[in-house]
Amino acid sequence: MDRTLALAALGAMTSKIAHEIRNVLGGIELSALVLAEQCAGSPELAPVTGRLAAGVKQLHAVAENLLSVSRRPTIEPLPLDVVRLVDETAQFVNLSARATGVEVRTQMRVAKAWVLGDAERLRQALLNLVLNAMQAMHEGGVLTLGTRIVAGSVVITVRDTGRGMDAHTLARATEPFFTTRPNGTGLGLAVVREVAEAHGARFTMASQLGRGTRACLTIPLASDEAHGAEAVR
Repeated sequence: MDRTLALAALGAMTSKIAHEIRNVLGGIELSALVLAEQCAGSPELAPVTGRLAAGVKQLHAVAENLLSVSRRPTIEPLPLDVVRLVDETAQFVNLSARATGVEVRTQMRVAKAWVLGDAERLRQALLNLVLNAMQAMHEGGVLTLGTRIVAGSVVITVRDTGRGMDAHTLARATEPFFTTRPNGTGLGLAVVREVAEAHGARFTMASQLGRGTRACLTIPLASDEAHGAEAVR
């Protein structure tokens, strides 16, 4: 079997495994969220259910990442409000973040920002950035999600107060399967880069050891909205 056929077979197998994992996780995720809501008032159980919800989210992200690397991401561009997407993501991870000692903050400098994009792909990329940031804050910290308008584009920022990366690690951070974590897959940031490229967007990162990391997705505004984004007053 030549290299092309081998890679095709590997991609097909990876895709099948990822689909099976995702199907099982769907039910587990729903149960975990219901359990977390029921135990939210218990100081003993809330942290446990929060960690369970966080673990399920991470496994779900792994499955989605496996699907993404088994084929080039295709997008179905439709009008979507990036500010709403970021806000929903912040709310989605808030419970599991609190259970690990991470405080979630938002800095929305614009009320609405419309782009043409694939909501599910962008949500996946954003969740990857958030999970990556949370994993960098083992002893707790602050996770800040923000949006702002710069030169006809909306900039989504995910900033953490974690351990940060040195220059060598930062340079390789988006390489598929490159990771510095013992149990990491090295797929999260690679998928973010691919999703950004599929949207004609730009993905950049800045980091400093001991000071944390800032990741930015810069997405062109929809042409009719380039001058109509609503600023927060």
